[in-house]
Amino acid sequence: MKNLLFLFLSLYCIQLNAQQVSLSLEDKKMDAYLTAHQPATLTIQIKNLPDTVKKVPITYTLVQLGVGMQTTRYAETDKTGLAKIIFDQNFPNQQAWLSVGDYLYAGVYLNDGLTVSIDASKLPKDGAYMIGDGIVYSGLDGNLNTVMNKNVLFKKAERNALTSRLTEVGRTRRNFTPDLFIIKVDSIRKAIIALEDEFIVTNKNYRWAVKNESLSEIYSTLTASYWGDVMPTALFKEVSAHQPMFTSNDGSAFYNYLNIYTRNMKRGKEPKTLTSNLALLDSLYTPQRSAILKLVSLDSEKDVFSKSYSTIISSMQSRWTRKIANNELIKATNNQKRIDNLLANSTKIETITIGTPLSKLAFGAELFQIMELKSVDDFMLNLKQKFPNKALIIDFWATWCGPCLGDLPNSKKLHEANKDLPVEYIYLCTSGGSTMELWKQKVADLQVPGVHIFVNDKIVTQLKEMLNAGTGFPAYVVMDVNGKINSKVITHMGYLNRESLKKVIGL
Repeated sequence: MKNLLFLFLSLYCIQLNAQQVSLSLEDKKMDAYLTAHQPATLTIQIKNLPDTVKKVPITYTLVQLGVGMQTTRYAETDKTGLAKIIFDQNFPNQQAWLSVGDYLYAGVYLNDGLTVSIDASKLPKDGAYMIGDGIVYSGLDGNLNTVMNKNVLFKKAERNALTSRLTEVGRTRRNFTPDLFIIKVDSIRKAIIALEDEFIVTNKNYRWAVKNESLSEIYSTLTASYWGDVMPTALFKEVSAHQPMFTSNDGSAFYNYLNIYTRNMKRGKEPKTLTSNLALLDSLYTPQRSAILKLVSLDSEKDVFSKSYSTIISSMQSRWTRKIANNELIKATNNQKRIDNLLANSTKIETITIGTPLSKLAFGAELFQIMELKSVDDFMLNLKQKFPNKALIIDFWATWCGPCLGDLPNSKKLHEANKDLPVEYIYLCTSGGSTMELWKQKVADLQVPGVHIFVNDKIVTQLKEMLNAGTGFPAYVVMDVNGKINSKVITHMGYLNRESLKKVIGL
């Protein structure tokens, strides 16, 4: 049984296409490659737009390594339906989650250049998902995107069911004996391989891409199942041999999950410090992998970046990861100076506004909306001055976010049980994927007291970038009673009690 998982590595390696068109992220040639490589250009052309449509909004969320797995950008077409977007990052085979108005939602990969042509007259009423009639991918990355988006749709329900089963088996790993766990994983992986092989029959040139992304997803799940424990030797060898070729959700998750696994490995009585964590990475992995894992570890250190980032950067043996990490250090330093100056040099505001007032509800909720904002700096200053001598807990959420809705009742209980503490609860709900009416209904249904603001999605993105709050939902940021901002101290409101709340807000 111990060799079953290891045998699958051999099967995958045999199936990988020998003519790979991309380096793995850990290839020793990556430093030289990225030095000469220019950021990719994404071209979007929409044809046959209705006469009433002048410009089409575009949202693209870039997957990355470093601080936050994703970052969101905005653009729009001109009146002819054309948009050219030059990526501001230079990751190889970078995935972007692309939303073009109501016409297309797709995951695309850019390495050299991609053109997405959309014929609005051929699309279904609710737009296209990934690929279909009216959607054509062309350019240097065109064929790759055509194949990969077709792969997403190929027997999608069956593949999703297998992925969910694998996740559930991984989550409950400790309920099985080691041999039984391997047997269950083996059965699911055989089924996944069968689906991939069926798809690849007509897409043989991109066998390497389909298999590589699939392995990243599978190993991410299996690695997460061993958090706080130690993998069997055979599985660890298998995971260590895998090298993602895409800066994608699956590729980024692979490195993030492996970093979490390594950081939380059992080490006897050895204290887990930043220095010991970095040394462990160097001892277990190649210099190339160690550097990438150090890069993703920046996210867990972002609230103490001034003490930790330089140490992490100096330990990297890869130029391209050092460059990205140095950029993160510069950005974090400048952002902290901006916040410090904002608070230190503030003057009293005669008229404080945190949005357009809407209503006050009987259970202690005040409702506002913000659709336009001149400056996120001014908003934060107004927010702080509206609640002087108080800590702020800022909750970024969305009406469609299950974990958000699940945690709001915990926030309500905490609020009501600790009304005597100097803390104000600010709930910022994104307009993305929602309406104001739905937001009002959710707030009224949950009856969570505090300040509730319905905020334009673009402004939410700007605020989260300013506060280092990542891109996902929910996200929590604390400005304690001393004005110190921390975006890592709360991961779940349900974990807090009175004593931990006091610590969080600086009392």
